[in-house]
Amino acid sequence: MTASLSLLATVRTPLAVADATQRHLRASGRQGLEGMALWAGHVDGDQFRVSELIVPQQQGHRTEHGLAVSVPGDELHRINIYLHRQGLRLIAQIHSHPTEAYHSDTDDRYAIATALGSLSIVVPDFAVRPFALNDCAVFRLSKRPWWHGSKCAWWRELPPAELTRTLMLEG
Repeated sequence: MTASLSLLATVRTPLAVADATQRHLRASGRQGLEGMALWAGHVDGDQFRVSELIVPQQQGHRTEHGLAVSVPGDELHRINIYLHRQGLRLIAQIHSHPTEAYHSDTDDRYAIATALGSLSIVVPDFAVRPFALNDCAVFRLSKRPWWHGSKCAWWRELPPAELTRTLMLEG
């Protein structure tokens, strides 16, 4: 039986993975494009241990409505096969925005990390600064409260205190 990501208390990420993520996002930003990366690893009790950065093949888009980044379907398929063969689980999607960090409607609708409990991290300003969680907007895919009347999942922004308890960067 596979442990539910929504029951995880903490996600532990090596600082080296966060820094490599930031370098990729910054390189995309230098081209005036958003970038995307994924974190994968293993469930260990009530913790998730990130062990890999996956930088998928991706396409940056500039439109009259703004910027976006997409990952082709065949690349998503390749990543799913890789995760399965390696015994890894996807815990987070990380992408950059040109200015402020927030979760757009496009981010909500076209997420790659879709298991309840997954994280979506948005890095501001094309990742020009070193990676710092307090710079980012961090969301967790959660069940809507029962009183909401909808059974859909939603991306709930983690308040600072919960973010500090949930996502830990380790040296």
